[in-house]
Amino acid sequence: MSPVKQSPIEKIADWSCSSSGFYADDPAYRARIPEQLRQSELFPLLTSRALLREFCTRNQFVQPPFISESQFDKLAAWAVKRNQFPLAMKSAVNGSDSDNCYILKAFRELPEFYEAIVSSIPGPVILEEFISAKSRIEVTFIAGLPRLIAQYSLEKSMRMRQIWRVFPIRPPESLVDQICAIAGKFPGLSSIKEVPVRFSFALSNKRLILLSLNAGLNRPEYHPDWSHAAGITSIFEAARAIGNRTICKLLIYYGSNNFSESDLHAVGGSNLVRLSSTEEQTMVLLRSNESARLLEDAEKVDTFFKHCRSSDYEPPLPPEE
Repeated sequence: MSPVKQSPIEKIADWSCSSSGFYADDPAYRARIPEQLRQSELFPLLTSRALLREFCTRNQFVQPPFISESQFDKLAAWAVKRNQFPLAMKSAVNGSDSDNCYILKAFRELPEFYEAIVSSIPGPVILEEFISAKSRIEVTFIAGLPRLIAQYSLEKSMRMRQIWRVFPIRPPESLVDQICAIAGKFPGLSSIKEVPVRFSFALSNKRLILLSLNAGLNRPEYHPDWSHAAGITSIFEAARAIGNRTICKLLIYYGSNNFSESDLHAVGGSNLVRLSSTEEQTMVLLRSNESARLLEDAEKVDTFFKHCRSSDYEPPLPPEE
């Protein structure tokens, strides 16, 4: 029986490829968490953002200045004392799909977002500096090894939601070494052989800043059908070298499900290799061997979604043979 709260990613495919079925960090999926992960030393850091921040402090990892408190007055006092915006505000209980995560651009937004968070998940709330990064990187580990590295961008709104991911990317070896050195400090990571564990980082002023730690299947590119379409090895398979230079861009549109799929395919052309839409979001996967072509097609798809509700919008005609 599905939880009351259902991730949009669970809805897009049959997740029987996982022996536990679909699962994510959200408390609604707690009963489905694989026992291997539940019994690991890493599990407390995956369930509590507050414990993660304390762990990072003890290990002297670069992270945003933060406060974790249950009382609104203490959060407000910290924000007033800092007097620097934007700030990130989120439940201290780790979740999924960017639920209960907000970007505050002014002090007046603090009470509204605080109430929104605690009414959904009672308990402590984290308030921290929002890092305006040159780039953001998400690294998926399996058995302590990096299996998939992606660059991502956030929506320009008050919600901390991803709007695209580009993968697989190949950062400089020195950066990968830094990432692995940080990940290697996390207890039990190498023993978790069947669960994808994601580290999210910001690159700011040449510093690698750890933003979050997550586990679960709430990435469509983890599914065998999507990974095959993307030309990458599924996380459910043994890692293997892939000789091609395929690069993918996953575009995510929230609340945009009123469109013509045939028109969208005409816009994306042959590089649009996967499409899925739920009532919450639409995901479009583009794949190419040429970065410039990928960016060009992504811009076309963006334009399509910006104007698809306009009565006078017509998708471009395919080129003549």
